[in-house]
Amino acid sequence: MKKVYHKVVVSGNITEIYSYENGVILGLNSASGSSDRVEVGENGMTLAERELKDQQNLKRSLSRTIQTLRRTINANIGAWGKEKPKFMTLTFKENILDHEIANSEFRQFIRRLSRKIFKKQSGLKYTCVVERQTRGAIHYHVLFYNLPYIKQEELVKVWENGREQRGVRINAIEDIDNVGAYVVKYIEKDIEAMKNGYETKTGKSAKEKNKKLFFQSRGLIKPIEVAMTEKEKNELENKIINSESVVFEATHDNEHVGKMIYKQIKSKKK
Repeated sequence: MKKVYHKVVVSGNITEIYSYENGVILGLNSASGSSDRVEVGENGMTLAERELKDQQNLKRSLSRTIQTLRRTINANIGAWGKEKPKFMTLTFKENILDHEIANSEFRQFIRRLSRKIFKKQSGLKYTCVVERQTRGAIHYHVLFYNLPYIKQEELVKVWENGREQRGVRINAIEDIDNVGAYVVKYIEKDIEAMKNGYETKTGKSAKEKNKKLFFQSRGLIKPIEVAMTEKEKNELENKIINSESVVFEATHDNEHVGKMIYKQIKSKKK
């Protein structure tokens, strides 16, 4: 398999550039090397070592999930026509604690809202993250990419569906620079709980088995990921970096890929 030394990920107006000193084979976990699993008893692997390895793998997997979610959000902001993205929070005042019940209510809300707007059960493009409050109450934070203007009282009626103990809050996100990071922050504490609540029997946390952290509609735009040569990478940087760009750069040392340079470029939105 061919090594690459520069990887570029484009998510809307945000471009991320990874440069690897020793190169990396895309598709493999560059931070951990080989993806082959070694079971207890193989090559001297102890139970404690296997458990530690599984916990490390789970943490990396959850981090990649959040990274992909953040990128997908940024790739879809402003990509679905003239409608401005709308961010709303849906709450249950009666404090529903069961995720299956709450998720079912959310899916029904999406179908009702889509029928109201598009006269069919699908059509809305959205990302929804599920937040669990300290007391256990479930909230939904939904970013709609193509929802036209609708009065808040109408939204409340669609969400309540005849029940009054529910609420809808709408927040403006027009001035937020990195919308993906803004939305993802609502589930960061759950991600940390998953990382620390590891179960050795399943290789997953108890919370991860019983709930879904986020929902996304079908057909969303995916981030673009490509490998580049040094020349191609330099040409890209010269093209997109200007006086209006915001550039962040960091350097890390990794035992497998050597020095890794990460650069994030935020271009001005069109």
